[in-house]
Amino acid sequence: MKSLFTAEKIKELHKSGQTSVEVSPKSTIITPEARDVAKKLGVKIIDVAVSSEPHQDGASRTGGQPDSLQAIKKAVRAKLPASHQNSGLLDQLIEKALKELQHQDVAGPSCEREKAPNGVVLVRGNSVKPGKFDGAGGKPIGLTDVIGPDDKSSIAAGYMQWDNCSFPWTLNYDEIDVVLEGELHITCGDKTHIGKPGDVFFIPKGASIEFGSPGKVRFVYVTYPADWSAQ
Repeated sequence: MKSLFTAEKIKELHKSGQTSVEVSPKSTIITPEARDVAKKLGVKIIDVAVSSEPHQDGASRTGGQPDSLQAIKKAVRAKLPASHQNSGLLDQLIEKALKELQHQDVAGPSCEREKAPNGVVLVRGNSVKPGKFDGAGGKPIGLTDVIGPDDKSSIAAGYMQWDNCSFPWTLNYDEIDVVLEGELHITCGDKTHIGKPGDVFFIPKGASIEFGSPGKVRFVYVTYPADWSAQ
């Protein structure tokens, strides 16, 4: 099970005066929000698993495939007759299977994305896996940023979801929420506004509200500016 490295952790490191942090992708998931905050605060994220030292088979970690992947391919080929050892196709099938297994074990936010050379990005909504939102006082709120500064975008977008929960929030940015499932309750003072699937909320910068729902809710948020967590 991998651990989750969040934006709150980056902020804590920056506050303590730390300018860099070493992480291992084999055991840690770094949220897109954490990377955005680290970039803004000048905290360098160092991948300790990356090395240019050659291995016994002559491949390096940066230029070749991991030893474990090579070993798996070799073991699979050993079980197949020569007539079925189409190297290119076999490599694709093995790598696809490994990626699917890794997605099943990852504990943290993730999604499938397609990016065109001109910058157009497609996020597969049914692939989005939420991480934990640390800003809700420990409540089980799921959040996944899917578009942000790394896409050279001035706005950000993502998914949030939870079940029968509420928490207060003050926005230092503009936000639009599009309800996908359930009911999204937004309380302003003594009045609660209820959004249902297909409904759209606009919440202006500076508003103090309470997010909530009587059951499961899932929605897409769009914020301006993109680095909303650092505002």
